[in-house]
Amino acid sequence: MTTQSRWFRDEESFGVTNETGDVIGRNLYHDVESADGTKQRVFPGVFVHPDYRGAGLAGELTKHSLDQSIAEGYRIVPVCPYVAQWMREYDDGSYLKYRDEPSSEHLNVD
Repeated sequence: MTTQSRWFRDEESFGVTNETGDVIGRNLYHDVESADGTKQRVFPGVFVHPDYRGAGLAGELTKHSLDQSIAEGYRIVPVCPYVAQWMREYDDGSYLKYRDEPSSEHLNVD
């Protein structure tokens, strides 16, 4: 990722733009609260523009998204296979302590 790239966040995703302001990647999310009151952030998918794939952007975006979510007190629910694999493999699995397993309640969004 170039140094001109910028992180952003909206109501449904963490994202990154290139130096001209075009969106080049998004990590979608939605928040739920479990029956016991636990705040959970569900990540259903990571998308990177084809011109920017293969350079590690999805991994950087995932790390940024999870770090922000954990800092805000959320448990992570990785519905997206990429996010789930990243959590298992990055930093020897150190993010797994913040993971909750996906269930049917995480798959249905209004």
